Amino acid sequence: MIYVRSRRSIVTLGVAGVTWVALFGALTLEAFALSGAAVAGFAFAAGAAGGAGVVIWCLVQLMNWPPARLALFRDRLLVIQGRHEMGALWAHMVSVTLTDPHSWPNVRITDRLTIQLKGETPVRFKPARFGLDPAACRDLILRLRDDPKLRARLPEFDSLRDLAISPVVAGELIEPRL
Repeated sequence: MIYVRSRRSIVTLGVAGVTWVALFGALTLEAFALSGAAVAGFAFAAGAAGGAGVVIWCLVQLMNWPPARLALFRDRLLVIQGRHEMGALWAHMVSVTLTDPHSWPNVRITDRLTIQLKGETPVRFKPARFGLDPAACRDLILRLRDDPKLRARLPEFDSLRDLAISPVVAGELIEPRL
């Protein structure tokens, strides 16, 4: 899947920061254990403090991470919020709008994106939950819907492979009880 945002770079930087803190912390302890190496110990402590700053910054970034994922494929768009998955085929999209569907004739702009589909219930979500500007997200979806050459650059959807890696369900399993 292609997600709009990836945590990989922040996690990698955080792991590097933890490694940096551990390495410079050990060097600090060794420098203070030796007589006459206190100046080096303070330099190593400053390096460890810098690494700790990077780790704290990475943790803050991960805490403020959008709770949902947006996946774009050649034939469809997937919106994954927690364990709930909503899909929309590009060919079935009738309209993509930021207006409240129940506000006619007084059209009111909202921060919720509504994708009307042929013969299906509309897909509604807030692009801000993905870390996206609502108008930019609407424009991206409209551009992908209307430009098959651009969509051809996206990967194909393979539900067996992709969803087996990170299982997502669209509801709870109901077991018949006798």
